[in-house]
Amino acid sequence: MRLATFNIKHAELRGLAPLADLLREARPDLAGLQELEGGSYGNALLAVPGLLRGEPLQAGALPLPGGRSMGEEPRVLLAARAAGLRVFVAHFDLPAPVRQAQADALLAAVGDPHGTVVLGDLNEAPDGPAVRKLLAAGFRDAWAECGAQELVTAPWDRPQARIDQVLLGPDLPRARSARAFSTDASDHALVVVEL
Repeated sequence: MRLATFNIKHAELRGLAPLADLLREARPDLAGLQELEGGSYGNALLAVPGLLRGEPLQAGALPLPGGRSMGEEPRVLLAARAAGLRVFVAHFDLPAPVRQAQADALLAAVGDPHGTVVLGDLNEAPDGPAVRKLLAAGFRDAWAECGAQELVTAPWDRPQARIDQVLLGPDLPRARSARAFSTDASDHALVVVEL
């Protein structure tokens, strides 16, 4: 199974066509997208039809903490079920205390991390406090797990780190490979992990 996370920056750099072309090239089975709606921070989940086995994709949005003070933006957590997995698509905010509160909210929504995948732009490096909190709760960093070389997936004006993450519940198969597809159609790389 191929899992992906991709912040598409509202498709404002080059439109939807090059983003769709990149997704077709990468061929993920499930892809969590961030920054979908024009000017706001919506999330989406794409799934190949065969993975759903004729069942409708069921999803809902939960508000995340933040978005009330200067420098904070309203964010939501997309929660879905697909292919026997619980899938959460997240886009954490920039202020560190807000990210930590958003990690707490994600963990509260998840409960038991078994059978769960998090696809997200977490806006901090794998060793950041919010990501460490998710890992301490039982999630695994798929990129690190497969031994892929660390790459920067962030925009030029952010800390230069791999901020786009695929996190796996403790019972899911090991990640076999990871790849970041760079593009001028977004300010983030498309991150794809294969289980």
